[in-house]
Amino acid sequence: MEKIRLTISAASGVEGVVKRELKRLGFGEPPAEFGAISFDAEIADVARLNVFLRAADRVYLSLARFPAATFDEFFDGVKNIPWEGILPQDAKIVVDGKSFLSRLYALSACQSVAKKAIAERMKSACGISVLPESGATVKVFFRILRDVAEISLDTTGTGLHKRGYRDRVGCAPIRENLAAAMVLLSDYYFGRPFADPFCGSGTIAIETAMLALDIAPGLSRRFDFENFPFYPRVYLERAREEAKDKEKRERKISVTASDIDPQAVKMAKRHAARAGVADCIRFEVKDVARFESAERAGVIVTNPPYGDRLLDERRAHALIGELGRRFAALKDWSLFAISADKNFEKAFGRKADKRRKLYNSEKECGFYEYFTKREKENGR
Repeated sequence: MEKIRLTISAASGVEGVVKRELKRLGFGEPPAEFGAISFDAEIADVARLNVFLRAADRVYLSLARFPAATFDEFFDGVKNIPWEGILPQDAKIVVDGKSFLSRLYALSACQSVAKKAIAERMKSACGISVLPESGATVKVFFRILRDVAEISLDTTGTGLHKRGYRDRVGCAPIRENLAAAMVLLSDYYFGRPFADPFCGSGTIAIETAMLALDIAPGLSRRFDFENFPFYPRVYLERAREEAKDKEKRERKISVTASDIDPQAVKMAKRHAARAGVADCIRFEVKDVARFESAERAGVIVTNPPYGDRLLDERRAHALIGELGRRFAALKDWSLFAISADKNFEKAFGRKADKRRKLYNSEKECGFYEYFTKREKENGR
């Protein structure tokens, strides 16, 4: 099968997680640069990657790469692509892009030039004077790096974080793919107990259950590549069959989600039911001060409230301090928390064993990792 070039976009801080996912899916270890991971693949992999990737943002199909130090070069390179064989004649064309270390850096001007080049090619090839743009939206993406432009189709459409199970949103929700990345960055595996004592709308616990049972995150949603006239639908059907074959719903897992807000827990239960994992998660209305577990060697992954998000700083620090005390009382548990609060460790009562930088809805956050005694002794 003819090789194509794909690019996976990922948020800053989770590129390594996506690279590990790609390796597990059989794509080796491609490098990441400026939030993009590019590699050769087969056309069927467009569907597989959209269905299986948990932490990525989007999957792009590369159409051309060419030097673009000037707008003329950029225009000619875009126009030389055979758009008439790629896009429906009535496609609504949306152009977006990024530029790094290049002479062309005015993104709005690049968008206009690319759109004009596509329109001229389509009108000339189709023998029309005006593009109707009355059909399905097709998103064209350009990436200019060191004066070389790459033009791609966005095969995903709505970002991969939109799994389809979350139809109601609570206060300051965390994106589904970030929640999955946090679990993948933790030391969780399906044989360990799991808990989120600030579960909110349930996203972290749901992503954990889906991961433990090998439920593909994109199994039940739609993608933009389904509107591409050149893309065989059979590849999506095969990817979904592969995903269903890999599910391990018979696994016994221990996942607990709790929150002090009854309405949040009610919403979390609804989302878990829509994700097909309601029977795998134990939901509780509970203050973090009453959080406890008789199970050993468990994992907490959570997104506690912080001052400028839901509570004033004093109340937020009190909750974080209570979380620290409850964690200290557990036997051989580990804890992983995301927070934009710069004083998280002081409020928690202990310095993290490891810290990372992640972004929650464009807001810079710390990801604080507290390992079990055994893991620290092993030099994690």
